Amino acid sequence: MKTNVDKRYSNRNSIADIDVIKIGSFNIPLLSSLGYIITFSLLLLVFTTDVQSNDVKVEASVTPRHIQLNERATLELKISGNTLMKHIGAPSFNFLPNFLAVPLRSKTTPYLVDNRLTVSMAWVYELIPQKTGQVALSDVRFSYQGVPYNANPGIITVGSVDRYIDTATDGIHKVEATVSNSKPYLNQAIEYQFRYLYTTILPTRESPSYVLPTFSDFLVEEPSDNTTTTTRTHGRTYHVDEYVRRLYPRKTGKILIPPAQLKLPIKGNPKILKTKSVALNVQPLPEIGKPANFDGAIGEYSISTSVDRRRLEVRNALTLSVTVTGTGTGTGNINTVTAPKITPMSGFRTDSPILAQRNSANTRIYEYAIIPLKSGILQLPGIEFSYFNPTKETYQTSKTGPISLTVTPNSNGTADMESDSLQWVLWLLLGIPVLALAVGGYLIYRSKTKQGNNKSPSDPPVDPSVQAMSSLQSLETNETAIDASSFVESLTGIIHRYLCDRQEMALQQLTPQEIQDMCQQIGISETDQKELLDIVTKCNYHRFAPVPLTGEERASLISRVETVINNIYRDHPT
Repeated sequence: MKTNVDKRYSNRNSIADIDVIKIGSFNIPLLSSLGYIITFSLLLLVFTTDVQSNDVKVEASVTPRHIQLNERATLELKISGNTLMKHIGAPSFNFLPNFLAVPLRSKTTPYLVDNRLTVSMAWVYELIPQKTGQVALSDVRFSYQGVPYNANPGIITVGSVDRYIDTATDGIHKVEATVSNSKPYLNQAIEYQFRYLYTTILPTRESPSYVLPTFSDFLVEEPSDNTTTTTRTHGRTYHVDEYVRRLYPRKTGKILIPPAQLKLPIKGNPKILKTKSVALNVQPLPEIGKPANFDGAIGEYSISTSVDRRRLEVRNALTLSVTVTGTGTGTGNINTVTAPKITPMSGFRTDSPILAQRNSANTRIYEYAIIPLKSGILQLPGIEFSYFNPTKETYQTSKTGPISLTVTPNSNGTADMESDSLQWVLWLLLGIPVLALAVGGYLIYRSKTKQGNNKSPSDPPVDPSVQAMSSLQSLETNETAIDASSFVESLTGIIHRYLCDRQEMALQQLTPQEIQDMCQQIGISETDQKELLDIVTKCNYHRFAPVPLTGEERASLISRVETVINNIYRDHPT
């Protein structure tokens, strides 16, 4: 059958003939088919990627979820799948300023899934808490073949070092340390109290055990009994175990009593609770108003005297007993009491005293042998005893009254004058060898003095600020020769040494809280405290994170530390 067509239709028909592909009884344009093919390929790729994504599993977990500020937690990260995994990127996260993360180890584990070889990777980090409270950790990001995956470790609770909450029993356990007076005088008695408060008893066979500080700068007395009481606070009843020590500071200035510790024997995870450090500022005894006969006694005392007889013969001895009794409110120190001084008395010879009784907690009895040198009605003058009363912050003096004696001539009739002459002869015989010893000692002293003059004097102690500045200059000279981690570790060490030297303490690593406590004890301004803590925080960040430090950043950190030290020296020179 023949059909007539016009030229336009034919042309169109010829074009159609060229661009048409026959598939069965259907005709599909070529461009449209290419579009379908591309679309199908993309759908297949997406479907395949989605299937692979469903085969990839990421995990993030933290153990334990309840820790103290002085403890560590473990973060475990893992990525695995049912296919042969390649190009696995390391996870990334940032838990600052709540935690510092220190990498411990990583592990790759191959295994078979449906007769196919695959691998899983795990990373383990140690989390070091910087703050207390309940912290919701941010997501951890993984990467596999360019596809991101997220996992969240959850919530971790950080308690203070002096408190522990048992989640199983909802029991609270906490410790605290206090002193009765934070500004005592030298040798003044103060009470140190360590208290363990708990709402429930731990279900363990072993009892909690405590360790008190050594109190190296104090004379220490331990009372015979420790007490157990109860108290109610914030709607809860606490059992309280109290341990008391009586302290007598043996040096003036600032003293920092280290924390006391309590071990809670929790099975599988024992806890160590620590109290806060206790700061003292021991004051020297005032020079104004100090009596000439003051010999260091601290407290409030009374004094009394007695004699074993009031009638005796000349040249016979009697015993004078002097009793010193503490009468204050417990702030005195009977150990500072010494034998009262007796001034020379006309007509009497006095031997050195002996301590006759000290078994009482607040009494000392001293005995003196008194020998009358002449007969007659004689009188022992009163005795004065001076002490410093820390409650009233003044020197005081107690005084006894005179004691009358009846001294008769001795029965052998020897005259007092003859006895006196004999006494002078005895003194002369004893004085000659004493004089010889004194002359010999003087000559030896002169010889040693001349030898000593040829020796150079010992170097004066170095001021902590000068020492710190010198260390900073050395660090600035070598700042480019060491890596960032070593640099910030050295800078942190200089800060720790400076603060410990200021407090006359042995060098130790300090936490941010301990640094803040020391700054407050020294009296550093709040601005300089914040600046110093910010520097330490930045150093810790670069210490535990692989982040480089430029030369300008290093110089800036050194300059900031120098500024803080100069401000401290200006406001609080050592």
